[in-house]
Amino acid sequence: MPLGFRLRDFFHEKVRVAYYYHQPDNSTFRYRCFNMSRAINTYVPGMSSSWFCMKDDDRYLEWVAKQADVIVVCRSLYNSKIARFIQLCHRWGKTVLFDCDDYVFDLSVVPDVVETVNQTTVPGREEMWTDWFGRVGRYRATLDMCDGLIVTNDYLAARAAEVVDCPVYVIPNFMGDEQVDYSASLVKAKQRSQHKRDGLFHIGYFSGTPSHDRDFALVTDALRSILLTCPHTRLRVVGFIDLATTCLAGLDERIEFTPLVNYMELQRLIAQTELNIAPLQENAFTNCKSELKYFDAGIVEVPTIASPTFTMENAISDHINGVICSDGDWRTAIMEFVDDYDAIGLPMGRAAYDRCMATYTAETVAPTIRKVLRRGGHIDQPDL
Repeated sequence: MPLGFRLRDFFHEKVRVAYYYHQPDNSTFRYRCFNMSRAINTYVPGMSSSWFCMKDDDRYLEWVAKQADVIVVCRSLYNSKIARFIQLCHRWGKTVLFDCDDYVFDLSVVPDVVETVNQTTVPGREEMWTDWFGRVGRYRATLDMCDGLIVTNDYLAARAAEVVDCPVYVIPNFMGDEQVDYSASLVKAKQRSQHKRDGLFHIGYFSGTPSHDRDFALVTDALRSILLTCPHTRLRVVGFIDLATTCLAGLDERIEFTPLVNYMELQRLIAQTELNIAPLQENAFTNCKSELKYFDAGIVEVPTIASPTFTMENAISDHINGVICSDGDWRTAIMEFVDDYDAIGLPMGRAAYDRCMATYTAETVAPTIRKVLRRGGHIDQPDL
């Protein structure tokens, strides 16, 4: 979006919130900057917001620092530009909050992070450690310049409170109105067809980022067994997983692979899937992750089987609006859906949809955004 339009949105109301991220992308930026700003502009009367980034000229950032009531810096690595921006905000007496959607601001967790994302055996290990400690250290340096921290869930908030000396607030991830509206059209299309299927059963794994090899490894044996014994099953993978290094190699005719796509196309691919799986390893880093893999599927009436992480257990009522695979028996959990999808999968998908609409939309999260920004940003206007 051109800067002029962003400034127009920013100055629309008397109380103004500026979000800063290094550059627009389809992950952290969309959930923690774009969706937040749009939710404020649509559902929080008297408050306006927009996002800004590294490429914006310093003159405009200075103007933003002067005119904003609160500034939210989202998961930004420390550098001279962000340091000057935060210092300028403080010079104008403004509150700056750091927003982070992962446990990446504590150096002590780096070994767990590296192990989780499967980089302990990559070539150039010394450089890898330098990169990770440097990256986490730079996140922490930016955080230490700020007046408070916003995270995505209570587990991450508790871990943060142990290592940071500032207030910690929680605003969960949620879907933007565009995602909800498009997903609604996909759901209506399925309902009009009376959930007509093509005779195949698609098991979907939507990795999102190139750091889930070990998560995916939790289910590969189960998937191989199912694909070999149930001819009508297919595996649909979207993202970065290297299947050639897994026990699924050689089953290409049973696997549909799609590289990373934009979030609207992702919703279409999920909607055409019978079952979503979300395996995650069990450690502090993965327990800090949000439940977006659940609501991306639930909003198009697709049920999810997930590992028992903190957020997934909070989102899923087991065997009602999803399944928690707490015992690690992924084959048994998946086969329940394969064997009787109409009786199990369809009602569970509808229950997941109801849960997501009640919990993970911009409209439902807007009051929390308002409360956190008013409290954390020291905004005293009684009409907010």
